[in-house]
Amino acid sequence: MNTKVLVIDDEEIMRLTLGEGLGDFGYDVETASDGLEGIKRLKEFRPDVILLDMRLRTENGLDIARKIKQIDEYVEIIIMTAYGDIKTAIEAIRIGAIDYIKKPLDIEEIQVTISKAIASQSMKKKLKLYEEKELRTEDTFISKDSVMEDTIRKMNVLAKNDSVTVLIRGETGTGKEVVANYIHKNSARKDSVMLSVNCAAIPRQLLESELFGFEKNAFSGANSRKRGLLELAHGGTVFLDELGEMPLDIQSKILRFLETRKFNRIGGLEEIEVDIRVIAATNKNLEEAIAKKEFREDLYYRLNVVPIFIPALRERKLDIVELSKYFLDIFNIKFKKNFKDFTNEAIDRIISYQWPGNIRELKNIIERIVILNNGGFIDVENLPSEIQEQVTAGENVTIAEPNEEFIQEGFSLEEKVADLEKYYIKKALSKSNGNFSAASKILGISRHALNRRMEKYSNDIIK
Repeated sequence: MNTKVLVIDDEEIMRLTLGEGLGDFGYDVETASDGLEGIKRLKEFRPDVILLDMRLRTENGLDIARKIKQIDEYVEIIIMTAYGDIKTAIEAIRIGAIDYIKKPLDIEEIQVTISKAIASQSMKKKLKLYEEKELRTEDTFISKDSVMEDTIRKMNVLAKNDSVTVLIRGETGTGKEVVANYIHKNSARKDSVMLSVNCAAIPRQLLESELFGFEKNAFSGANSRKRGLLELAHGGTVFLDELGEMPLDIQSKILRFLETRKFNRIGGLEEIEVDIRVIAATNKNLEEAIAKKEFREDLYYRLNVVPIFIPALRERKLDIVELSKYFLDIFNIKFKKNFKDFTNEAIDRIISYQWPGNIRELKNIIERIVILNNGGFIDVENLPSEIQEQVTAGENVTIAEPNEEFIQEGFSLEEKVADLEKYYIKKALSKSNGNFSAASKILGISRHALNRRMEKYSNDIIK
């Protein structure tokens, strides 16, 4: 689509000259003779760039520029002035104009200035999109995999029932805080705060004061009253992350609060009542913790009314693809890159990887790939070595269980590993009729990795 340029100038000859001249450069040009008509054309024509005369008979170009920016923050304004007034030019730029040019005008100079304006506009839009996505990243829940159906159903039910305490369970990095944010943002409490505390990252004494607050002189160093998260979040939500690491004595206080919605500050006699929802999360096996007397059974049952379980990322194949592309989009903008997509081979390898760090690991790896590489498509060779060289299921030959008779005097692990590699490379080459690309796919490694091994074992494999 051609770049749209609106010329606002009270001189007819100037409008005609610019209309024809810029039209020859391929721009889609419309004109207006005054500010009122210019504002009307802005709303209808939606130009990318406006060439605005500084003096329009009875109107001031700066006033028109202000109105333009109020209507469309992205449109770029280039001021035209016959006076070369530097003070006016600075004021124009202060209110949002990108540049100014002096009359008499040079069409070549105008064309260059418009090109710069378009480049600036494109960057501003990308930065705005990135900022919006960054703000949404921690609150955006992305899932298309059927294995998540029960989780999503419960999330939506609990969002509508904003007084129910929630327990979210799942491995580290699966997105427990994202789920908590989703429930809060879609509940009747969405206009109030959600405050978070990591129970594993704060020492016991500090955790208690962080949650419940304290009175002045309650302990050494308590020089003034402090309100805790439970009090500050009144009307909203408190997210207790890594709840399984909470000390037993604080667990008992949390249990009492969940039952009464009342608590006392440390060192305080006044009972404080608040209206908050508690969302807790843990990656710990609470049943085992109860058996070991590390977690209160009564608190477990109080929390576990409607539990939400988040499956590991390796169990959500469709989500691996969706999240990979989502993070690619974000980091493209953040690092000013232009990756179009992943190749099918790269996606296959990403899906096959086990993702022990779940979504957090996926996000970090996509960020690293975007930082270290440039443009085009992300291929297998751009992936980290642990993903490139993984042994995948399916067509691969299954490695037999090691036999204890191997472990004897003179045993060499390196030799045994080398023998296994040579054996499976021969099998893969035979199965693929010598096609290196097909063989590397069977083996679950990149072609580059296969070439390295072929060079290493060339004589033995050729035999």
